Amino acid sequence: MEKDTLPLQETALFKGLSLEQIRKILNICSTVRFSANDIIMKEGEMGDSMYIIQQGTVEVIKRLIMAGMDDGDSSDKSKVFTRLDAAGRHPVFGEIALLQELKRTATVRAVTDCVLCEIKKKDFLSLAESDFEFGYRMLLNMASIVSARLRKADEDTVKLTTVLSMILKES
Repeated sequence: MEKDTLPLQETALFKGLSLEQIRKILNICSTVRFSANDIIMKEGEMGDSMYIIQQGTVEVIKRLIMAGMDDGDSSDKSKVFTRLDAAGRHPVFGEIALLQELKRTATVRAVTDCVLCEIKKKDFLSLAESDFEFGYRMLLNMASIVSARLRKADEDTVKLTTVLSMILKES
């Protein structure tokens, strides 16, 4: 059983959790498999689960055009923003769905055959409510992950704004 907890111990989301708490997470995890090119989640759809990559690689894709702003051009208006893989300390995605009922902010597609651990919102909340220390640690870790992603998005926005300003100045 301790061998089963190793992948979760390496995940930033579960940093600081005891082996007992990680075992509790394993009890609410479902193993799901996706083939290369399968869509795991789609931008704009409602989500109720988070995924941990156990094996394989996924890519995170964002639409570059806002809904209702399509100019009729059928060419692909999306961009791969990043790739996540099991070698990257078993990254997580979809974690916001455990906290809020919001539409997915990106599409995630399997690049290779993937094995993921899926955690459903209702199971996560039930566990967090039954073990307050677990709930506190998980929310702290989620805040750290979301904060790092927000910081990167902010840096990217500043870079894009700078480049756009330079281009507009030249024209």
